[in-house]
Amino acid sequence: MSARLRTERGTILVTVILFVAIAIAALAAISSSRVVSESDHQRVLEQETQALNGAYGQIQLAMNVVNTSAYTDENRNIELRDAVAGLYGGTAGGEAEATEEWLRDPSGVVHGKIRGTDVRVYRGRDYVQRIAQLRGETPAAVDLDGKSQSYYVLEATGRAGDTTRLVSALVRENEPFSSFVFFQNRHPLGVSGSPRGLIHANDRVEFYFPNGDYVDSVSAVNGFDYKAGATTANTNVADGNDQAQRIDLEAIDFDDLRTKATFAGGAGLDAQIRLYPDGRVRVRQYTPPFYEEVTYSQDYQVIVGYTTQIVQEEQQVQIGTVQEERTRQVITGYTTETYTVDVPIYETQTVTRTREDPVYETQTVERTRQVPVYETQMATCTRWVQVFVPYNTDDGSGTAVGGSGGVAGEYEWVQETYECEQEVLVGYTTETYTTTEQVQVGTTTVTWQEDVQVQVGTVQETRTREVPIYGTETYYVDVPVYETQIVDVEQTVPVYETETRTWTEQVLRWPVLVSETYLTLGDTAATIYIEGRITSLRGDLNGRLTIVGNEKIRITGDIHYVDDDGDSAMLNGDDYTKPYVRNEDYDGNSVLGVIARDDVLYTGSMPSQAEINATLLSATGRVGIDGFQIREDGEPVKDWRYGLTAEEIEKEEAYRSTGTSNSTFKYDSLRRLGGIISNDRILETYVLPRSDGTSYVDSGFKRGSMRFDFNLLFNPPPNFVEVPRPVTISIAPVYLMRNQDG
Repeated sequence: MSARLRTERGTILVTVILFVAIAIAALAAISSSRVVSESDHQRVLEQETQALNGAYGQIQLAMNVVNTSAYTDENRNIELRDAVAGLYGGTAGGEAEATEEWLRDPSGVVHGKIRGTDVRVYRGRDYVQRIAQLRGETPAAVDLDGKSQSYYVLEATGRAGDTTRLVSALVRENEPFSSFVFFQNRHPLGVSGSPRGLIHANDRVEFYFPNGDYVDSVSAVNGFDYKAGATTANTNVADGNDQAQRIDLEAIDFDDLRTKATFAGGAGLDAQIRLYPDGRVRVRQYTPPFYEEVTYSQDYQVIVGYTTQIVQEEQQVQIGTVQEERTRQVITGYTTETYTVDVPIYETQTVTRTREDPVYETQTVERTRQVPVYETQMATCTRWVQVFVPYNTDDGSGTAVGGSGGVAGEYEWVQETYECEQEVLVGYTTETYTTTEQVQVGTTTVTWQEDVQVQVGTVQETRTREVPIYGTETYYVDVPVYETQIVDVEQTVPVYETETRTWTEQVLRWPVLVSETYLTLGDTAATIYIEGRITSLRGDLNGRLTIVGNEKIRITGDIHYVDDDGDSAMLNGDDYTKPYVRNEDYDGNSVLGVIARDDVLYTGSMPSQAEINATLLSATGRVGIDGFQIREDGEPVKDWRYGLTAEEIEKEEAYRSTGTSNSTFKYDSLRRLGGIISNDRILETYVLPRSDGTSYVDSGFKRGSMRFDFNLLFNPPPNFVEVPRPVTISIAPVYLMRNQDG
């Protein structure tokens, strides 16, 4: 393991220790108990149960106090802070240590008490030392840089007879929004499949399609609905609350996020962000595209009238003529010419002609032929039929749905077999038959006469014709004589004036690259703040990062978590036919938070089988597929212009013209590791009904698979938004002590 990865893991080491230590301590606890006789076995079990139940009961009372606590402006739980400070007792409040040595705190560690109870409360880092002492190990200082300051451990003591049980609860002061796989602030939340992780809607939750399986907490303020074939009978909601309390998605302080950012983009600049597996992040900043109204002008020469003017020019002027003598051929008369021609002489003659004609007679003839023999047999036949195939899902799959209809799927042509009767050729038989035919039996000579014209000779005829006689004739013509002279000529010419024409055009100003910056995540978490729109986000992340966009954020490709060896956190993200499972070879700790003031959009430039490893949050807009708008009632509208002003449409058109599309798409699958927090309705899949009661995916992803990133419970993205309410991560028995006096 690289030094960078080891250091990176150290930043969350304490939280992992807290989670694991409780379970380890529970396994080791029995080592401090004494062996009891068989006759005391039943009594011991009863005492142990009573002691354990008593400790659990105290933990529950203490958690009720913590859960109902108010919070400071800095999202600090007042009850936890006051208790650990010793306001309600404990060694932090000046009480003496317990008489039992095994209940005493290690040196340098103090505890408080939850108001109105005897339940101890420790800071998380201190309780690690307490666990070490209970296990007989030398306590060691941990988390010196205070990374675990929002983690607390509540410890309750239960006693029955000579048995004492300790039970502890690991509590996080705030619940990060990254704990949710789906969080919907406004509008109904449509879900399908079997997503893992917390699901909450401040309106209602709509379950889509049959066979949904929701094994983690699902809560809604305004109840549950079942749509598109889902019913209460075919949908499993293991932990559902349809009358939950509202969880406010507080207005995010983007100015504060900018202040905390390790990289803040320039004012008004857009950005394209690319993540690299070696831990680098490239940020290219651009001026945003826009349409500008530009005024143009051009001078034209315009005819305003005509005028007459005298001009001098050289011309050929005729000054006289001269006679020329010429000759030509003319007919002077005609003469008669005699000539002879041979004319043929014909006479009519009778000619005798003959031909041979065939003679036929009707006869009966015997012939044979091969005839096929068939019999009826049962056979397996095939035929092509169109069948409805639902979109397949796997464990943990699911997607955010909008629209209506039945089971989502596609009609496919498949070849099916069936039993059928067929006429089968089993052989041939020879068949004799007779037929009547016309048979030629001979020929006959046919003679006939006909008259024909036959040339029998020629005779000469004398003929005459008129032939012209030619002679030569002389004649005279007058030929003009010219010379070049300068003369005055009157002309009509146009009169011009200069006229200026002015017009305006909308000119697209393309983005201009302003800067290119490479950031190295290294051993610490980072926050990137972009003032304008993030027009492209994609790549492989190796490290802890939060990206904040003060406008829209468009995801243009896959986003993967990778480690130093290039291993991805998940397998089969690009193949929906295979299970979406964790990669055992991945030993990284990457986590990405994406926070947008406006929308976080999946775009058509993503691959057809896409994967996103990130927690996505939209503060005032929505998370979902491109090309849609969400109505006030939460229904999706397949029109990116819907509800936009003319100014907003012009702005979006500028981005469209420069390659940022608002178009819808239909792709095969989206696989996600992480959650979605959205103000408006989340939309990853838009379905429409068919007339036969099924439905089809009109836009978005036909299949969705997601996995909750449990790393987010201990390691949320840096500076990510938190819910001001405590979350109990685990409750476990820690220690068992019997026969304390002995």
